[in-house]
Amino acid sequence: MSIQNVNNITPNAIQQRHLIQSPGANFFTDFKAAYARYQTAAPTGSSTDAAKQSASPTTLSDIMGLTFTEMAAVRGTSANDQTAYAAILNRAYSQGGMDNPVAFLQSLTPQEQGVVQRAHCLAEPFDTSTMSREGAYNLLLPEGYQVDFNHDGIQEVGAARTGTFPPLDAPEQVKQAWLAATQNMDDMTMMTYGFEMHNMLYGINVNDQTSKALAPTDQIDSYRDGVNKFLASLEYFKASIPTDQYARDKAFFSDMKRLLA
Repeated sequence: MSIQNVNNITPNAIQQRHLIQSPGANFFTDFKAAYARYQTAAPTGSSTDAAKQSASPTTLSDIMGLTFTEMAAVRGTSANDQTAYAAILNRAYSQGGMDNPVAFLQSLTPQEQGVVQRAHCLAEPFDTSTMSREGAYNLLLPEGYQVDFNHDGIQEVGAARTGTFPPLDAPEQVKQAWLAATQNMDDMTMMTYGFEMHNMLYGINVNDQTSKALAPTDQIDSYRDGVNKFLASLEYFKASIPTDQYARDKAFFSDMKRLLA
């Protein structure tokens, strides 16, 4: 099966929790419009009211997206925190907060900062005095959306540093191939292969030094070449790899090679 046969894969629940994308050109406009409809949705009391509601978002999931909703359920984020976080994002997007996200976060009350912290499951309260623009910006995006301003393959979320595979600028073909190859994987196995594929593109990050991609991450040939190198390395080190691990890795990378062909 080649990449032409795997377009428009629907992510399963595990994949959805790890699905990260860049906010598109209309993201903020669409969010504000959806939030306004959410706020003004009339309660169902007649067939006319029901018709109005059916044409507009009536739940936070419609506004915040499936990945946010999945992660909120996994983390046990309270309904109050979800509602309060959506309101904070709407303010940021409506009042120019994304032009200077650090300043916007500084303007929040301690209670509001706590909402942002819990929405992103941060272990400690965040410190805006040491936060980068990227770190602040990503705190003001719902789970499932991130930016990577310096294109180092690492997204800062507050003080946290997270890696994503496929990268935010990966071709759609690569994203679809990844969804097809990992469709039946458990969470940990998918994360392991994502980590290996990320290292394939960016190498090993040492001492949190900013790195650049070893090959253009927006070109499919970079992924084809990387997978071929993985397969060659597997054969070279076959004698020193446990048989079951070799079989699993061989199957996965062979599948990726076929899907990217």
